[in-house]
Amino acid sequence: MRTALLAALAAASLSAAVPAAAAAPKGVIEDDYPRALAEAKARNVPMLVDVWAPW
Repeated sequence: MRTALLAALAAASLSAAVPAAAAAPKGVIEDDYPRALAEAKARNVPMLVDVWAPW
């Protein structure tokens, strides 16, 4: 019982110490090309497409 309680407390403290994934900055649209294109056309601004590959 005591070991389970200590494990639960350790897990809770680790999850609190690791920040959640940061939200995209204002004006950034991730993984929705049609929406990004429509918004750029509506605002009459250029669109930057940033692509990468893990290899």
